[in-house]
Amino acid sequence: MTEHIKNERWVYFADWEHGPAARVEDLVLLGYDHFSKATPLTSHMHEDAYEFVYVDQGAVDWEVGEEPYSTNAQHIIHTRPGERHRASFDYIGPSTIWWMIIRDPAQEKEWFGLQEEERQIFVKWIQNCPRVQLVSKDIVIYFKRLKQLLQQQQHTELLEFQLRHYVLELLLHILHHPQHVVQSPNMHTYTLQLKERLLQNPFERYTIGQLAEEMGLSESHFYRVFRETNGQSPTAYMERVRMDYACQVLKESEMSITDIAMELGFKTSQHFSTVFKKMIGMTPKAWRKQNTK
Repeated sequence: MTEHIKNERWVYFADWEHGPAARVEDLVLLGYDHFSKATPLTSHMHEDAYEFVYVDQGAVDWEVGEEPYSTNAQHIIHTRPGERHRASFDYIGPSTIWWMIIRDPAQEKEWFGLQEEERQIFVKWIQNCPRVQLVSKDIVIYFKRLKQLLQQQQHTELLEFQLRHYVLELLLHILHHPQHVVQSPNMHTYTLQLKERLLQNPFERYTIGQLAEEMGLSESHFYRVFRETNGQSPTAYMERVRMDYACQVLKESEMSITDIAMELGFKTSQHFSTVFKKMIGMTPKAWRKQNTK
């Protein structure tokens, strides 16, 4: 993603709409975000609702309560009613996400128009849903269809039914389908191992050739599978891991910005600051001032 591309956002607010769509009150919010640069995403919660976030492209680190969670492309993460959550370090890096907020089925007797027995099945499924899971890319079809329906200028008699249908189809895709495997489960495991190696030795500069050789793949094949699995290039992924590490050091130590740049393998502090601002949204100096007492 390049810097000249602007962030894109589309959000549907149930309470602000009119016509049949407004009667689907259990769909609180539906949204799409394309972040071309680091953007603030601070702590918040939904008192009586669940939020589901699907990562279409990129890698996003989250904090739910005090627990950290990492997501890559084809991951979906959810939060429960009353759980405070945010993007790690209050900033979400370049990525594309779809997200949906729905009312808690345990508290809504007429949840999406289901019969009591059906509603209780969803209550059980949603309460036992893994925090983070892999899903098929097909899930985007349901998000896009919902968006198209909500953007209709004319509300037909079937709109309310269609909206309920696609929300429930999307939830079934998340809650009741077996976890889908991304294009390469081995690459997913390798990505997590690579992240650990970078956090332990952030100054290391691995070439795509080196990484491909470790996996026993050609450079072109490695690059394609890595991008399909993680939604971004190996270089972009490794740079994001280094910037997350830099945030931790800036917050927890008094190391100079120059020393941090050297530890991360940058030749100059100016280059480090440029990359940091692109990923995090502000200079290292400004970020440290904002995040330390």
